[in-house]
Amino acid sequence: MPEIPSKPISFEAYIYLKKLTNNEFISIIILPSSHKSTKVIKMNKIGWKRQRRLVLWFCSIVFQLFLLVSGSGTDHFRHTPLDDSQKLISTNPPVKLLISRNYVVMDNGIVQVTLTNPTGSIAGVRYNGIDNILEHDFKDTNRGYWDTVWERPGDKDHTFDMLLGTKFRVIAQDKNKVEVSFTKRWNPSINYSTAHDLPLNVDKRFVMLRGSSGFYSYGIFEHLKGWPTLILEEARIAIKLRRALFHYMAISDDMQRKMPTDEDRSDGQTLDYKEAVRLIHPSNPKLKGEVDDKYQYSLENKDIKVHGWVCNTPHVGFWVITPSYEDRNGGPMKQDLTSHAGPTSLAVFFSGHYAGPELGVILKEGESWNKVFGPVFFYLNSDSGDNHRTLWEDAKKQMQEETAKWPYDFPESVDYPHANERGTIGGQLFIRDRYINKDPVYAKSAYIGLALPGDVGSWQYETKGYQFWTQTDETGHFKISGVKPGTYSLYSWVPGIIGDYKYNYDINVKQGSDINLGHIIYDPPRNGPTLWEIGIPDRTAAEYFVPDPLSGLTNQLFNNTTQKFRQYGLWDRYTDLYPNKDLVYKVGVSDYRKDWFFAHVTRRTRSKNYIPTTWQISFELPRADPKGNYTLRVALASATYSHLQGRINNPSSQMPHFETPTIGRSNAIARHGIHGLYWLFNFQIQGLQLQKGENTIYLKQIKGGNPFYGHQYDYIRLEGPQQ
Repeated sequence: MPEIPSKPISFEAYIYLKKLTNNEFISIIILPSSHKSTKVIKMNKIGWKRQRRLVLWFCSIVFQLFLLVSGSGTDHFRHTPLDDSQKLISTNPPVKLLISRNYVVMDNGIVQVTLTNPTGSIAGVRYNGIDNILEHDFKDTNRGYWDTVWERPGDKDHTFDMLLGTKFRVIAQDKNKVEVSFTKRWNPSINYSTAHDLPLNVDKRFVMLRGSSGFYSYGIFEHLKGWPTLILEEARIAIKLRRALFHYMAISDDMQRKMPTDEDRSDGQTLDYKEAVRLIHPSNPKLKGEVDDKYQYSLENKDIKVHGWVCNTPHVGFWVITPSYEDRNGGPMKQDLTSHAGPTSLAVFFSGHYAGPELGVILKEGESWNKVFGPVFFYLNSDSGDNHRTLWEDAKKQMQEETAKWPYDFPESVDYPHANERGTIGGQLFIRDRYINKDPVYAKSAYIGLALPGDVGSWQYETKGYQFWTQTDETGHFKISGVKPGTYSLYSWVPGIIGDYKYNYDINVKQGSDINLGHIIYDPPRNGPTLWEIGIPDRTAAEYFVPDPLSGLTNQLFNNTTQKFRQYGLWDRYTDLYPNKDLVYKVGVSDYRKDWFFAHVTRRTRSKNYIPTTWQISFELPRADPKGNYTLRVALASATYSHLQGRINNPSSQMPHFETPTIGRSNAIARHGIHGLYWLFNFQIQGLQLQKGENTIYLKQIKGGNPFYGHQYDYIRLEGPQQ
């Protein structure tokens, strides 16, 4: 914990009493060196009662000066009337704000948060008898912080920037709430060609509420018109917890365990990439021989709601709660990091993880952009027991309460509209596919959402605006609430149905809008009847065969579960299963759950080279229409430098009958993902290319030289000629 004076006031005067003899004291008033009248004032030796009266008189003057100084530095803030829950917390102590030259302290009697002044890093969090739950061996600016990774055209490498502020302001302060701001502003008058400074305005906000067991943080990023080109690769909040205290991590109901320490990882064996480490001599012997990798604990945006760590003694939990992903890039299925060994917890707002650099924010020269990230709630809980799941269940309950309060009514930034400043949109979605049903059917459990206007499916690449998603009910009805005013396109995709939907018209949402679109119909891609299909069109490869890891490369948490794809080294298991010949799938005989490997990867040779592989799909046709057009639909769940070529009935054909360009940089295979970005390819096959009886489609991933090159299939379907 940083050294903080016991009684800081706004201009940093401190009073010390030094005892002389019986009932006699000297009062020493120390003012900081920066103050104009800096000096040490020694008062004459006097009786204690008179001395006490003088000290109390001086303190009252100081307190009034503090109120004046604090008030003069407080922005006019938005008035929010107290609701019933806020009235209930009035029985708790009021929120206090203490300001010194180097630190700003928010304290509501439950949690005390210390922020560096004016840089705006989280230097300390005091809770339940723990003086600081953050790692005190780190610099006070390296314990809890915002950061981004950025570059500009011509840079040889990207820059890691901790977004340290240069100005502190009090935004709002009363007995129920404190909101403070730490800003970093770009000066366009500097020589941009020589000064390597981030051309972005950043406003980091921290909020503490009365009676709340935690604190909030949100940020406003701004790139003004006329400013230079900027590429933002990622942005996040990172929290580094106390290594001696926090050892148990919880990500979901079925992803919880005692974790290895940073020292365990440092002493371990680095595997095919630096994040993956095999534990050699861990402090917990039960973890010996296991693999630890932060990417094993990634989740989808829609599931990153609460995660964190538990301390044994005292029994305390620290949790990152994300009540909304409206500020996240890539929609509900985009995957990102959560918590990992350190102990570290993250709130990632955007990154290229499981997608590639397309999911960064690319701001063109002169482009104006503004976006609010968060608020994120950092929640602390405790009890007198030792059952970690009790704290987890309480954290989940708190997450549900935070989600129900979204959009929050307390943020003071005018860039964050409150609930009454937003709009609502609803309707009912149907699917019309006459080869499934002659009449439209309800689009059950469809993901449907608003994002900036674009092409069909563009939402998964959209990075600059906000996205608002929900799922339809059993009858296809949906309602999206809390939409920020703006112009959007409506997008959707339906589990079990191939392709993407986009509403025909852009939608303008205004403050107070309640838009009902009525019945809307999605016509998925379809040319003819299904002759055969492999997999389930759900944008993942989860239904396919996932092998067991090698015995010396396991993470026990993911054994014998639906999360087995998170194990390390599964790409090399393809070579173990198919050492000489590649996969052959016989339609009507093979079972994709057992016979279709979850990733189309390269094969490792004895000399440890990685060579392209060719998979075969063998199928029977009772007849082939030489004049008809057949359609092969290939949906990919992820791709990493993949180039797919297809040949029909002739694997030696010099030219492929169909192919994709080289696509994808998701790195999902290496990062234990079961999907990345979604791709759909529709290939036309002439009837003359097929024959009555047995046919074979050869699928070759032609990129070699790397174990992680390849792709994951979502779904493959062959359609006959239109009927």
